[in-house]
Amino acid sequence: MIKPQTLAYNSKKILSILNNISKIDGGCTSLIKYPVLIGSRAAKWHVPFFREPNDWDLVATPSQSTLFINKAKSSNVTFKNIKLIHYPGGGLKLVGGCIDPFTNGKSINFDIELVSDKMDLRNMKSNVILNEEESDENDNNNEDDNYVEDNINLSESKIEFEMFNDIQPKISALMICDLCRNIEDKMLFPLLSSFPCIVAPLKILEALKTSHIYWPADFQKNIADLHLLRILLGYNKVSMTQPLCSPQRDKPIELMLKTRIKETEIIRGKPGAHIKLNMSNEEFLDHEDILFVQKHVPHDYLHELVKYGDQPIYKSLKDDQSKAWTKKSLFENLDYKTKLNCVKEEAMVIALERYLIPMISKNQETSYSLALARICTTLTRGWFRQFAIDNYSRLSNLDKDLLPIAYDIIQKFPIKQKKSDALVHDPETQAIFESIRPYTEPISSFECFRNLYNISVNRTGIKITSPVNSNISITAIITTMFLPHYDCTVSAIWTASVVILPSEDLEIINNEKKNGHAKNIDPLEQYDYEDPLNLHPYYYYEVRELSELTSKHVFVFGASVDNNDGSWHMDGPNVADFWAPICIKAKSADYIASVLKIPVLTGDLLFKYVLDCLQPTIQNNGETPLKYWINGLKSKGDIPIEPKQHLWYYAWNHALNDGKCIY
Repeated sequence: MIKPQTLAYNSKKILSILNNISKIDGGCTSLIKYPVLIGSRAAKWHVPFFREPNDWDLVATPSQSTLFINKAKSSNVTFKNIKLIHYPGGGLKLVGGCIDPFTNGKSINFDIELVSDKMDLRNMKSNVILNEEESDENDNNNEDDNYVEDNINLSESKIEFEMFNDIQPKISALMICDLCRNIEDKMLFPLLSSFPCIVAPLKILEALKTSHIYWPADFQKNIADLHLLRILLGYNKVSMTQPLCSPQRDKPIELMLKTRIKETEIIRGKPGAHIKLNMSNEEFLDHEDILFVQKHVPHDYLHELVKYGDQPIYKSLKDDQSKAWTKKSLFENLDYKTKLNCVKEEAMVIALERYLIPMISKNQETSYSLALARICTTLTRGWFRQFAIDNYSRLSNLDKDLLPIAYDIIQKFPIKQKKSDALVHDPETQAIFESIRPYTEPISSFECFRNLYNISVNRTGIKITSPVNSNISITAIITTMFLPHYDCTVSAIWTASVVILPSEDLEIINNEKKNGHAKNIDPLEQYDYEDPLNLHPYYYYEVRELSELTSKHVFVFGASVDNNDGSWHMDGPNVADFWAPICIKAKSADYIASVLKIPVLTGDLLFKYVLDCLQPTIQNNGETPLKYWINGLKSKGDIPIEPKQHLWYYAWNHALNDGKCIY
């Protein structure tokens, strides 16, 4: 997995870079006359009943991309979040959105993969100069700002790419252009005057969908698209008693597919690469993302509870029952129904172990679907994974009742809860807290986050009424979020926020949301989950940056972890190696404390009181980097060891005084 670099974040700089490339590239006029439309938008052109596409995916030359930007400007179309991204070893992309000023402002998103037959856009020349003296200000919604990953700006005048030589194999984008050179099907890009695109045929679209089916991002959407395309192409014309298999494609398309998979692995990592089957069953199970799994019972015991026959089917696939290794030849000797049941057994065990028993999900169908997606992406590899993908449509229905099994295990083997250390405040602080408690009431319920992924959200709150004026009150809301990304490696994002605001402001936010007048600035919506209150910021872990905060935010924390070997060792001296730098933002609570008109109540005391009332923690070991960072500060004498405070208070107070955001 590689780290992308954003070369430019506005159309002016992007045009400068593209023009420099085009001068050397010669315009690629002989390559292909028009950009090639791929993805779901192209499929929709062929098949009107195909799902509604989200964006426009194109393959285009640098000169065609330049024309695209210039036509947009001449048509008074504005860009939203436009950027030019380089993936070292992977290629160059232009992404963003187009907004027509005469419409309701809805963005038409595009993702343009740049292609050249003369320059290798995968590899930037080594003489590119990094200029750290330029402004590091960045505002994702302002096209005139200069922004580059990690707050380092690249001088576009120095950006050059290597030239192709005769011995280098073609990249997949070039193959796509070759395959579409004589295609006559075309459609116009909306909002622009006369910008035609060649529509890639269904055979190419099926291969492209196959090229990234092993990655968990948007898996449910991709697997549905893949099987629909295979049905439309007649690839799945077999009886229900015969297994579905990968199609026999034309040789040029098959070569493009294999090349595309290798390129995707460079950019996104190799899913399942960390899996090592030549180890004991327990070693294998412990090796796989134990950070997120609290085990009640052994994995093999769960297999016994969901088996279809006298014994779990996977046991018949092993020569050595003590090892995780299973043999392809033994699997191929099974009848088709038993093969399907073998995958189903594994999916049901994963659904129980990772979702239902830990009570991450209470819906067994959703849990089974998530588990099956894991089998098709990061929990298995090779022939077993391919069988699951090819036969997904016949595996997707859960045919056993898992809820009684989960409930029984939860009752018999409850997880031992760790006792948190009680914090004892000094007598003066404790007296202030006790004087406020009679005026404090908990908020019992919140509208749930919209959730299309395996997201875990906890939201609690209190309302404090002023003892001086009962018409005045403030509301404190604490939100923690855990979002695992089961991509090529096991990774995750944790965020936490403390919001304190006048209660009437919260009512205004609620009313605006209900009436549809809230500002459309929710950064969570782009990831298909949404905060109903528009209070919780998003952590852009790629650039270690939290979305813009407001005066309501008193404390915000963001952390991410991504371990390339797929295993987790969350204790010991090397724990910090697994975590990205944490991001903390803090604001004084003095103003909001003054609203209550309590003379002794400072912002510092108010923040302590909110933490004391709600006792927040972050799910699934999310506070681990925070603990190690705080311990490091204590060991250096930067923060006092006594009196003992809530972990978040240490972080808030230090960030408030230090003024930094990333640690």
